[in-house]
Amino acid sequence: MSTAPDFAPRRSDFPACKAIHCILPDDGTGKRVLVELRKRQGIIRVGSATRRGVGALGQVKTKRSKLPEPNLVNHVYILCSENEADGIFDFIFWSAQLDKPGRGMMWQQAVTGCTPFELPSDIPDDETGA
Repeated sequence: MSTAPDFAPRRSDFPACKAIHCILPDDGTGKRVLVELRKRQGIIRVGSATRRGVGALGQVKTKRSKLPEPNLVNHVYILCSENEADGIFDFIFWSAQLDKPGRGMMWQQAVTGCTPFELPSDIPDDETGA
């Protein structure tokens, strides 16, 4: 038996979180949504990446045995507390106009745990430099 203290993190040490994923058209919607989330709600645990995608419900006009040509899409992901998740989900849904056909899709999932993250106050903003 070891008498050394146990410093391993426990699941209870981390708050319950959710990850929100959005697949949006590559038309600037993703950046606009992320900027609004930061301004209005202070959400900073986010990321985005450009991907290739094919709309599952869109009309696909291809020759037999040919794959449809993929379009560029933006994958936006947000990590937030479980308490904030539904409000952020609703904000993104309406802000990105996902109620309209062909505008994209989104989902959220539970995350085992996450750590709170705050930027130092003396870090300049990416856009303004201030």
